[in-house]
Amino acid sequence: MKKMKGVNAIMSKNISKIKEINVAAVVGNKILAADVNRHAVERCKDAIKKTGIIHTPVVSTVQGGNNLLLSGQCELTALKELGVKKMNAIEVELSDDTGAKEKLSLLLISLKDRPGALCEGLLIQEAVSAGVTRTEIKDMLGKSGSWISNRISLVTRLDKNVYKMVTSGLLDPRSAQEIARMPASVQFEFAEKAVKEGLPKSSIELLVASYNSEKCPDSVKTQIINDPKTAIKRMMDKRRAVKVNKGNYCEKSVPSCVIDESIDAVRIYISELHSILLNTLPLESVKRNNTLEELKSELLNLLVEVNKIVSPGKKEANNHV
Repeated sequence: MKKMKGVNAIMSKNISKIKEINVAAVVGNKILAADVNRHAVERCKDAIKKTGIIHTPVVSTVQGGNNLLLSGQCELTALKELGVKKMNAIEVELSDDTGAKEKLSLLLISLKDRPGALCEGLLIQEAVSAGVTRTEIKDMLGKSGSWISNRISLVTRLDKNVYKMVTSGLLDPRSAQEIARMPASVQFEFAEKAVKEGLPKSSIELLVASYNSEKCPDSVKTQIINDPKTAIKRMMDKRRAVKVNKGNYCEKSVPSCVIDESIDAVRIYISELHSILLNTLPLESVKRNNTLEELKSELLNLLVEVNKIVSPGKKEANNHV
């Protein structure tokens, strides 16, 4: 009974209530913005029009009477673009503890289903800079020390100008994660060209992997940085040529490079098709039922051949059952 009274006392003191606030009085969070892309904002706007806000933003009061956003950047951006003047928000009071705001931000993002790695890294770095120890962060997020180090490493590897492209909405955060794997000296130039040419994440991933390959000639690396669209077209043309000539290879004589390139090509097309299907209206998908059924059959046949190589023992075991 005493324990319940103690819990109730804590709840009455700390649990914040939803209140109506001015949208214009909420200061956006640049770090959270790194995890928001244009597609997410448009989806959020559609959801708000149909059902209202599902995930209530969380804010804290700052000097001057404004509110600092701690969670819900996508919702805030959508509301501002829709011209909404008032919104309901959960207003919390921050304690005087070291890094209180950063600790709360980390806790809130840890509750998300799939927070972006870049956003996580930025919040962790901010918390460390505010005096929060890595041990506290580990306990709070339930992650290992190596996981935390990897997230911070991602942030420190990313060029500052590329990070600004993310926070300004020019570059998708997950594309930035791929670009962070490149040498810092070429990241910004490559990112600018990739954005200008509208390259999808799947293409950026392939170009980054090719650039980092030890076998990649300097001339190809230069083309990847200066003219990524032509570089990706060159790679795709090469894969198409491999596909056309694949009948010229007899069994056991297919060069390893051809197999690797074919696998890369399949992964690219799967990634692009997956993205397209996710953003396709159900009615449009229905129109292509027959084509999709054929694709399903072909993928299942491919899966059978892959399983023969990856798990050869399973077939033998099944034969003995």
